[in-house]
Amino acid sequence: MKKRLFLLATAALAPGVGLLAINEVTYRAEREREVHRMAQQASRQAASEIERLIEGMDGLLIAVAANAAVSAADPQACGMALAAVAASVPSIRVIFLMSAEGRVVCDSAGSSAGQDMSDRSYWKEALTADRSVVGEYTQSRITETAVLPIARAIRDNQGAPRGVLATGIRLDWLGERLRERGVTPSGALTVADRNGVILARHPAPERFVGTRIPDGFQHLVRAARPGTLDLVSQDGEARIVGYQPVGLPVPGIYVSAGLARSEAFAAIDRSSLIGAIIVGLGAILTFAAAWFVGNAFVRRPIMRINDVLAAWRRGESQRRTGMRTAHGELESVGHAVDELLDELALREEAAARAGEQRDLLTRELGHRVKNLLTVLQAIARQTFGPYVDAERSRIFSERVVALSSALDVLLSDEQREGSVAEVVATTLRPHVDRMSRIQTSGPLVRLSGKVALALSMIVHELSTNALKYGALRDGNGVVKIEWTLDANGRFSFLWRECDGPPVIPPDRHGFGSRLIKRALPSECNPQVDVDYLPSGVVLRLSFDVGERAAPPQSASAAAG
Repeated sequence: MKKRLFLLATAALAPGVGLLAINEVTYRAEREREVHRMAQQASRQAASEIERLIEGMDGLLIAVAANAAVSAADPQACGMALAAVAASVPSIRVIFLMSAEGRVVCDSAGSSAGQDMSDRSYWKEALTADRSVVGEYTQSRITETAVLPIARAIRDNQGAPRGVLATGIRLDWLGERLRERGVTPSGALTVADRNGVILARHPAPERFVGTRIPDGFQHLVRAARPGTLDLVSQDGEARIVGYQPVGLPVPGIYVSAGLARSEAFAAIDRSSLIGAIIVGLGAILTFAAAWFVGNAFVRRPIMRINDVLAAWRRGESQRRTGMRTAHGELESVGHAVDELLDELALREEAAARAGEQRDLLTRELGHRVKNLLTVLQAIARQTFGPYVDAERSRIFSERVVALSSALDVLLSDEQREGSVAEVVATTLRPHVDRMSRIQTSGPLVRLSGKVALALSMIVHELSTNALKYGALRDGNGVVKIEWTLDANGRFSFLWRECDGPPVIPPDRHGFGSRLIKRALPSECNPQVDVDYLPSGVVLRLSFDVGERAAPPQSASAAAG
C-alpha cells in the first residue's frame, strides 16, 4: 500500500516535473536563438566600427594628398606636413609618400626617404585601384610595429599614378578601441586580414595577434555570407560566435564576435537550478507526507486487521480490531471485519451445538444398528439352526460382526467416511491373536461410506480364507497388506500371503469369491485380480476414489 502511495505521489509530481522540463527546453531554445542574434549583431557592430575607422583613414589620406607640399613631393616640406598630421591622429604613427616606383619620398618620421617599398602588396594594389586599399597584417619598416596598412594612389590630371600615400592603423590602438566599444568580459572579438592573420583579439591579444586563425575556421574568413556558429574558442571557452566574412561589409577584413555560453545562459541556469531545488523539495515533502499518511492511516489499520485475522486463525476468537466507521474508510473495513467475526463466532457456537446433537444422534443410531444386527444374528440362529450346519452359521455370524465393525468406523467419523487403515484394523480385530503376523502399510486415504463397507467385507473374506486355508492357518505364514494412491485418484490394494501352507486353487467359486469381485460399486471402476500361487494367495484390487484422499503421509503399522 505504501508503494502505491509513493506511485500516486510520483504521478502527482509528474505534471510539475514535465512542465518544468518543457519550460526548460522552450526557454533554452528561445535563449539560444536570441544569443545567436546577439552574436550576429555584435559582429555587425564591430565590422561597422572598423568600416568607419577605415573610412576615416581614407578621408585623412584624401585630405593629406590635397596638401600642396605633399602634392609637390618636396621632401622637406612634405615631411613637415605629414609630421603635423601624424601628431594629431592617435591611431597612426607614421604617414609616408611613395613614388610610382615604390621608394619613400617623404614620411612623418623624417627618417625613411629613399627606402624601397615596392615589395609591399598594398603599394601594388593602390597603383591600380581608384580608391583606398586595405592591406594585410604588416610589421612597419619605419616604426617597427604591427599595423594594418591603408594606401591611396595620388594621380595627375590624366589619372596616371604619381605616387602612393600610405599609413597604418596601430593594432594595439585598434584592439583597445574595439574593446572599449562594448566587448563583455567573457565575450570574444576577433579581427583578421584577408589571409586570416589576426589583427585584434579579445581576450588575450598578446597571445593571438599576429597568429593565423586555425585551419578549422579558415572557411569562415571567406564564407559566402555572414552567419553564426556554436564552437569552443582557442582559449577553451564555449561560445556562440557571429562572423562577417572578408568584404562583407569591410573590404579585406574578417570580423567575429562571440558570447560565452556560461554568461549567456547564466540566468536560465540559475532559474533551472532553483526550479530543480523547488521540485526536489516538493518531492521530498510529498514522499514524506505519503510515508506518514501510508504509515499512520493505511499501513497501521491494515496491520491491525491482519493481526486480528491471524489471531483468529490461531484460535483467539475473542480478538477484535475495535475500529469504528466514523474514523475513515479502512476503519469501516475493520468494523466490518469485527461484525463478520462476531457472526462467525455465533455460527461456530451454533455449529458446535449442532455437532453435539449430531454426535448424540449418531451414537444412538450406532447403538440401535448394532442391536439390530444382534437381533438379526439371533433370528438367524433360531430360524436356520436345525437346517444349517454349525460352520455355515458361524461364517454368517462373522460376516455380520465384520459389517458391525465397519459401521463402528463409519459412525465414529464426522464426515461419514473411513480411512483405509481404520477399516482394515477394525475388520481384522477378531484375529487379534494373529495380529503380529499381519503387516499393513500405505498412505492415509479416506473412503466414502459405501466403499469403506465394501472394502471391510472384502478384507473379512480374505482374512477368513487365510485363517481356514492360507497363511494364517499355521504358525509360520505372514499376510502383507499394502495400498497406494496415484495422482489421478486411483486406489490400489494388495493382499499377499507368504510362508504358509501350499496353496491349492479352488475347483469352484463360492459366495466369498463372488463377494470379493462384486462388493465395490460399479461407478468406482473396480478391477480385481486373484492369483493362487503355491507360495500364497495374491489379490490385487484397484478402484477410483477421486478427491477423497488425504494428503500423502505414511500409515504403516503392524495390525497388532
